[in-house]
Amino acid sequence: MTTLRRTIAVVLTTAVLAATLLAPTSPATAQQAPPLGPTSYSANGKYAVGERTVKLPSGVKVELWYPARKADVKGKKIGEYDVADWLPDFLKSQLPPGVEVTYPSGGVRGVPVAPGKFPLVVFSHGFAGFRTQSSALTAAIASWGFVVAAPDHPSRNLTKVMFGPAGTTTDVEDLQDTITMVAKQNKTKGSWLRKHVLMSQIGALGHSAGGRAVESLASVDKRVDTFIGMAPAHDPELAPVQKPSLVIAATGDGIISLDKIEATYETMAAPKRIVVTNGGHLVYSDLCEVGSAEGGLLEIAEAVGITVPQNLIPLATDGCYEPALAPPLAWPAVQHVVVAHLRRVFGTDATDAAFTGLVEAYPGIVTDSRSAQ
Repeated sequence: MTTLRRTIAVVLTTAVLAATLLAPTSPATAQQAPPLGPTSYSANGKYAVGERTVKLPSGVKVELWYPARKADVKGKKIGEYDVADWLPDFLKSQLPPGVEVTYPSGGVRGVPVAPGKFPLVVFSHGFAGFRTQSSALTAAIASWGFVVAAPDHPSRNLTKVMFGPAGTTTDVEDLQDTITMVAKQNKTKGSWLRKHVLMSQIGALGHSAGGRAVESLASVDKRVDTFIGMAPAHDPELAPVQKPSLVIAATGDGIISLDKIEATYETMAAPKRIVVTNGGHLVYSDLCEVGSAEGGLLEIAEAVGITVPQNLIPLATDGCYEPALAPPLAWPAVQHVVVAHLRRVFGTDATDAAFTGLVEAYPGIVTDSRSAQ
């Protein structure tokens, strides 16, 4: 990664996260952004963002981002996550004392939920990923008035994959348990989430293997109204899901090619939409920017004596280096289309105006956008 690209990435990442907490309530960033168009949700919404980590009855950790009042986050620091937390214990023991690979997690920890009721979005991370891997996006979604809940998937997260072969995936069950947990907290007297979640409006968002998970979730769980796959994998044996969907694909994806995603999209049931961006497989996550000042995750691993398995190297690097588009350059467009899709499905927006002119609004970033009703 060149010094220029690294500088651009750091500046843009800092700007995105700062805007999440401190965005003014001007017409350009208020929750309803008139006039509705292709950049209405590319900045952050009227809410600051809170964040908490909770556990499912199974012990699986879930990260939650949620709308908060600006007054409650003023003067407080954005949280961080440390990628080393997901290393297996035998690798953690090899780390030199004090080694951390941290990245902003997007919200201020422990602040109250803003007044109101908000739709729920569950997020499913990719293979060898972890629950906070796309925190810039999940926090931004929360700023537009959504509760976002992301479970770890112990059957295929970074810990499991670095330890050895992944087991039979339980990702759909993790997501279902997350929805059930949020529903319970929404009803429980004294809960910090009580009466803050619209359980009648639930979306599912996933990256890579998480894209397959949320499609499968939508097929079996009546509580889920829509699903969004970012560079999604797909189960060819799954019957077309009769729910609104959005697919986001990358032109330079070396893990799940654009051709493969296009073929999957053709088999999906309408109403459906596909948006294509430049970039690689990791353009929809934080992972290219984590540790970028030190050369990236692979360089850090090598420096501290950790050998990354050959099969994981593409998953840790695809789209991270030139000539691929620097991921933070695509984040505003990705954020816009995800929020726009959710608002359209949930009836907050009455028209598809937010999807008109995407290619022109994001030159060199969005290359295609089309839908079937």
